[in-house]
Amino acid sequence: MTKPTIHFNSRGESGNIFWILGAVKTALHKQRRITDYNNLRDRVTASGSYNEALSIIREYVDLVDDDSEV
Repeated sequence: MTKPTIHFNSRGESGNIFWILGAVKTALHKQRRITDYNNLRDRVTASGSYNEALSIIREYVDLVDDDSEV
């Protein structure tokens, strides 16, 4: 199964980790990967930093920071 792609803006509202988790939840649920999302969510909420959380999320989806391309 291919990884879904999530676009976000790290300097904007969509850079909030909870916004990203919401987008990831939607994408993984569309692929019927509910258990994967639950595992990811638990790992992200236990992570120690924003960058660590993004690293965990990138194991499941492709994250594209549109602010880094400007």
